[in-house]
Amino acid sequence: MEEHPSNDEVEYGGQPMSINASGMVLEREAENEVQPMIETDNVAHEREAETMIEGSSEAPKIKKHRGPTKKTDIHARTLEERTPIILNCYGQPIGPTPKDVKDLSRFLGTIARTTEFAPLNYVDWPSVPTHDQIWEYVLEKFMIPPEGRSWVLETVNLSWRGYKSKLKKMYLEAVEKGSNLDELYELVPEDELKDLISYWNTSPAKEQSKKNKRNREKLDDMHTMGPSSYAALRHKLKQEDPNKQEPSKAKVYRESRIRNPKKTYKTSYGNTKAN
Repeated sequence: MEEHPSNDEVEYGGQPMSINASGMVLEREAENEVQPMIETDNVAHEREAETMIEGSSEAPKIKKHRGPTKKTDIHARTLEERTPIILNCYGQPIGPTPKDVKDLSRFLGTIARTTEFAPLNYVDWPSVPTHDQIWEYVLEKFMIPPEGRSWVLETVNLSWRGYKSKLKKMYLEAVEKGSNLDELYELVPEDELKDLISYWNTSPAKEQSKKNKRNREKLDDMHTMGPSSYAALRHKLKQEDPNKQEPSKAKVYRESRIRNPKKTYKTSYGNTKAN
């Protein structure tokens, strides 16, 4: 998990920016000109992006995106309409159907983008004070055993970090083009966006961003399962086995990296084949 400085003050363009004891970034007292950062954060998602096949002479196909998933149907559920979730021995969801597991994961992504549940102006996830509220709200929409709490919160954490990374990229692009931040203000409350920008422009945050980028560039053997999880894949392989045996790590590895010849991928397949 990404670590951030927890000292009381960090330098911001020669001016201190306070961070309170709970980890929340406090807005600086004086407005200073915001300078664009050189590097951007790269959250280490284990999901292979579709871009280009190595050695392909054809131009990559542009994939159209429909925008963030809102899952309004799930948010509108009553207690009587809740979907039960089955967990494996590690507290990870595996059923009752693959669709139910994906719906839960995508629903948690919407919570990560809701500032009432996951405010953005905190340095790290442990500092966010709404973990209990998130868990209680999820239980209003899904029937999940208590053992699933850790997985739920960690999934929201990963989505929260990914969302902050996306917002930072949008901010840097706006600064580079000299455009306004209206699009960002439509997504983030003004006070939270100001706190984020203040933090992104501190020296420790810039150093952490460079470190994250270097680490991300080392990842060249990611899975190709999209939004599916290893837990769901292991469960699927076990159910397909005639003797209902747990799949070996080697089998899970191979199955998790199957490539569709009709799709394009960012990284080479060389290391995967070698492994």
